[in-house]
This record gives sequence, structure tokens and C-alpha cells, in this order.
Amino acid sequence: MRDEADDVRTWWLGVPPSPEVAARLAEIARVRAQVFLPVVILAITVSLVVSEPAGVPVTPAILVLNLAVLTTAITVFVGLRRDWFPASQSHAIGALVWLLAPITTLVSTMLTDVSTLTLPLMIELASLPILIETRWALIPSVPVVATALALMTRSETLGIFAVAVVGVWILGVIMQIALRRSMIRIETHRFDLQRALERLERELGERQRAEADREALRDQFVHAQRMDAVGTLSAGLAHDMNNILGGILAFAEILRAQATDPETREDLDRIRHEAERGAALTRGLLAFSRRGAYRKRAISLGGVIDDMAPLLARTLGKNIKLERTDGAIAIVEGDPAQLGQILLNLGLNAADAMDGTGTIWIATDVVELAANEVGTLPAGSYAKLSVTDTGVGMDEATRLRMFEPFFTTKAVGKGTGLGLAMVYGAIEAHGGAIGVASAPGKGTTIEIYVPTVEAAVERPKRASTNPSLLRGVVLIVDDEATMRAGTARIIEQLGLSALTASDGDEALAVFDNQRGDIALVLLDMAMPRMTGAECFKALRQRANVPILLMSGYTDHTAAKALLEAGANGFLEKPFTVEQLGTEVDRLLGRRARTAGAPPA
Repeated sequence: MRDEADDVRTWWLGVPPSPEVAARLAEIARVRAQVFLPVVILAITVSLVVSEPAGVPVTPAILVLNLAVLTTAITVFVGLRRDWFPASQSHAIGALVWLLAPITTLVSTMLTDVSTLTLPLMIELASLPILIETRWALIPSVPVVATALALMTRSETLGIFAVAVVGVWILGVIMQIALRRSMIRIETHRFDLQRALERLERELGERQRAEADREALRDQFVHAQRMDAVGTLSAGLAHDMNNILGGILAFAEILRAQATDPETREDLDRIRHEAERGAALTRGLLAFSRRGAYRKRAISLGGVIDDMAPLLARTLGKNIKLERTDGAIAIVEGDPAQLGQILLNLGLNAADAMDGTGTIWIATDVVELAANEVGTLPAGSYAKLSVTDTGVGMDEATRLRMFEPFFTTKAVGKGTGLGLAMVYGAIEAHGGAIGVASAPGKGTTIEIYVPTVEAAVERPKRASTNPSLLRGVVLIVDDEATMRAGTARIIEQLGLSALTASDGDEALAVFDNQRGDIALVLLDMAMPRMTGAECFKALRQRANVPILLMSGYTDHTAAKALLEAGANGFLEKPFTVEQLGTEVDRLLGRRARTAGAPPA
């Protein structure tokens, strides 16, 4: 009950309104004055019409006064409609509007001495609650009541009329105070609700942003899982695939060396080329999935396009026009094979989007980017590669998923959904970013940014095509029979003897039986039962024979650890005769020279 009593007491005594509530009350006072003015004008006009029939004479002075009041009322009404008065004067204007009618009544009473005019005066006093500010309700009403009482005394009508006038005035003031308190509470509550609503909207907006961020993180997580699925798939297939390609490549080169028919040699060259393409694709998948490494060196981005443009032109078809624009020379640290594969994938994707007819623009330049201007790239100098097509374009949903593994809009059997995923992974591995602009019916522009480097372009080292023909026995340890056989044939072609083992246990047994004859061990790193690393350690405990690591797939961290532990080199499958011959020449030739050198 105490709380209710306090609430009632506060209601009557009033609480000073806040600035925003005070401004709102001034606005309401202005609106009330504007609405009440037509009532005043109508009332004065009607009173002039009915005064004579009601027994109140309309003298010239009364007529002039009423016309003056009407003119004032109309002027104030126009001023309110046209915003002539500042908001700070709203309460004063409201008091003036209320005062217009009592003035005409009092003057008419004064000039005619008709006591019945007390009735319209009482009605006018009863309208006092239309004023919002109590101070401005008292300022005009007190003189009106005092004047009315004085006139009543003069006309000897003080009695019941005076009591009624004072009573109506007191009631009007009480009602004005009560209504003002209620209005302050209502407006305060309204502003509180408005602030609460704004706060709720902000919280809802923050929650929606948080939900959007969470959804983006979920999408990124799903994307990462799909990327990891590609990596797991490629890791599982890479070793076997590269062993198969290695065997094909080895026997193709052996047969080519023995072939005399030009057409046969040409066919074998084609087999070799396709095997190398398959190896590059597998290496790209491994690097994309972060289970392999790119062979980076300083290269010119324009040089990559020079190398790929003829192949791209032949691949795209005769109905697709290829346009090229080169800006400043862009030097980047990258894998030319992978950057070329990126360009090829983008070109093929653009050709599919154009249904085999249209134009592809390829442009390069060097740009300076601000931090986070493209993705999360730091500020710096970047080589920019743009590929623009005149194809069908993409909607937003497709654009958001275009780099996802296995996502494709092509018909079944027309695409795997890995091309753009490989592009995405390759660019990320090169420290770059990709921007895509596309809309249905307006084509697509893909912009690739790769950091530039201050370095001279590195030319690739050519493998020796004439390795030294040495003598000795080479132990080949590989779990893939075709790879063992193909490598053994290459070793024999180099003039060496070959021994083979299918796993680590067999390799150790062969090594123990032929320890004095074995000059080099070719050791596959991924084998069942005993791994290449375990076999390497066991061989090192037996002798300090040169060991050349080889693998179609491996964690390059593990390969680096074995190289630091004393392994003599690493050869990635599939390899060519020249690559293997160069490594054998390097290891056995150097070893032979060291063994034959005179003592110091």
C-alpha cells in the first residue's frame, strides 16, 4: 500500500518532465492550439449571429471587438499552419488562443450588463484543461475570473453566478493539473518504451549480426570440412596414382629410347606428356589440400600467360575469342605449373559459361592495395590477374559456393567441381586472394591477387639428358610392383645393376646379403608394415650408403626431417629418366670422385 500511496502522491505533486518530454508537450500544445482555433472562430461567429435573438444587443463596439478577435484568431491560425512561431512559444500561443473567447464575453458583459453572459464564460473556464502548462493556464485565467467577479459586483449578480464561476475555474485548474500530470507520465512512459524498443532493435540487430557471423563461421567450417575431404581423398589416391603414372612414364621412356619408328616415338611422347599432365594434376591436388608443396620460384606472371596462351587458345575452341592486356611487369614467387593450371581452369570455366561462344579478356597489372581491401590481404604491392567472360553470369547463391569442392552447376558427367576449388587452394597457398564480380546475364570477372617480390626471374634448371654411366648395384625399395620394375629398367639403362624389394623387411634382408655391393638405395617413403622412415633408420645403422628418398605423396615435413638426418636427396614421383639419372649421377659420381681422390 505504501508504494501505491507514493505513486498517487507523485502523480498529484508531479515530476519535472525530462527535456525530451518537455519538447513533446510543447509540440502537443501547438497542435491543440491549432485544433482549438477553428472552434473559437466558430463560437465567436455563432455568438454574433444568435446574440440579438437571445436578448444580447450587438453594439458597434461589440461588433468591432469581435471582428478584431476573429482577425487575431485567423492570423494566429495561419501562423501556426506556416510555422511562424518557435516551439518555445507554443504554451504562450495556446494561452492566447484560449483567452480570445473570454475577452469577447467579458467585454460584451461590460458593455451590455447582461448577466446571462456568465453562462458562456463558465463554459470557457471549463475548457481550461486544454492548456498543458499550468503556469500558462493561470496567467490568462486569473485575470478573467477577477474581471468577471468585478463585473458581477457592479451588476449585483454576485450571488450564485460568482460562486459558479469560481467553482468552475477551480475545477478547471484541478483538471488541468491532473491532465498535465497524466500526460507527463504517459509521454515519459512512451519515451521509455521507445528507448526500450530502440535498445531491443539494437540488440536484435546485434543478435542477427551474431547469427549471420555464426552462420558464416558454420559455412566456413563446412567449407573447411569439404576442403579436408578433398585433401583426405587426394592423399589416399596420390601415392597409388603417382606410382601408376611413374610406371607408365618409366616404360614409355624406355620404349622410346629403343624405338626407331618416328610414329612410334611420337605416340610414346604423347603417352609421356599425358603421364606428366596427370602427375601435375595430382601434385596440384596435394598442394591444394596442404599435403604437398608448390615448387615456388620468382616468375613473371606475364610469362605464365605466354606459356599457357597457345594451349588455352587450342583448348577453348575456334568460336571463343581470347583478348589480352598487359600492364606493369608483375614478378611473383610461385609455381609456374600451378599458376598455369589456374589460368587454364579459369579459361575452361569461362568457356563453359559462354556455351562455347564469346570473348575472354585476360589482363595483368601491378596494384597497391590497402589493408583488407581485398579479403584479409595486408597492405602492399600485388600482381593482379583478371579473367573476364561474356557468359551467363552467376546469381549470389552460386557465387558464394563456386569455390566449394565438388560443387558444380554443370550436368552430370560434365564436371567434377574440383577446378575452381583447386584455384582457390592454390591462390591461398601463394598468399593471395580472389575477388569475384558476377550477375545473371552480365558475365563474370574473376580477379586474382598475388604478392609481388623484388627478385629477378629464376630460370628452371634443366635436368641432365646425358647422365654418367657408372658401375654398381642400386637397391630399389617400393611396394608398387610396376614402379619397381620401371625404376629397375631405368637403372639398368643407366649401366647399373638393380635389386628390388617390396617392403622394408625385404629391403633389410637384401641389404644384409649384398651389403658390400650396394652403392645406392632408392627408398619409397610410404610403404606398408615398415615405413620408409623406419627403414631409413635401420639402413643407417648398418652402413653409410647413399639413400635417395622417393614418394608420390608424403608429408614434406617428414621428408625434410629425414634429409636433415642424413638422407641424400628426395625425388618426387613420377620422375623421368633424366631426373633419376641426374640424381644418380650426382650421388654416385660425387661418391666415386670422393673415393678416388688422393689423400690430403
